[in-house]
Amino acid sequence: MSLIIEDGTGKPDADSFATAAELVDYAAKYGATIPAEEPAQESLLRRAALAMDGYNWKGTRTNGDQALSWPRRDVTIDERTLPSDSIPVRIKSGQMALAAEIHADDIDPVDKRTGAVTKERVEGAVEVQYAAASSGSQKPAVTASPSSLQFTAHIARKGLFAIRA
Repeated sequence: MSLIIEDGTGKPDADSFATAAELVDYAAKYGATIPAEEPAQESLLRRAALAMDGYNWKGTRTNGDQALSWPRRDVTIDERTLPSDSIPVRIKSGQMALAAEIHADDIDPVDKRTGAVTKERVEGAVEVQYAAASSGSQKPAVTASPSSLQFTAHIARKGLFAIRA
C-alpha cells in the first residue's frame, strides 16, 4: 500500500511527510542504512511519523481532522511565523533521519549491546568489562540522534528559561 504524503493541506489519511524515494536519497547522502525493499522503507516512514506524534510541537494543528502532527499554525521560528499550509524542510528531513534511526535499532540486537563500563584496568594490555545489558532496561542504541537535531527549533519548550535583557 503506497504512502499518502502530507502536502500541507492537513490530510485526514496522510501517513508520511516523505516518500520512499526521498528516504533512499537521504540514506545515500548521509550514509544511513535502510532496507532495500520499498514496502519496508514505507513501513519505516510510517513508524517515524507515528513516533513524531509524541513530540510537543510548537503551535497547533491546522486542521483537527489531520492525521499527522504537521501542518501547524502559530509556529514562530527565528522571529518568522511559518505558513500554516506548509511542511518545514526540517520536519521532512527529521522524519527520514528518525526512520533511519528506527531501522538501526531494529537491526542492532539488544543482546549485542553493552551496558556501562564497570571495570577498566590499564597495565600493559587494556582490559574493559561492561555491565550486562538487560533487554527490559536497555535503551535504544541511538543517543545523540540526527532527527532530534532537525526537530529542535520546532519543539515547544517547557520550564524556566533565562532571558537576556
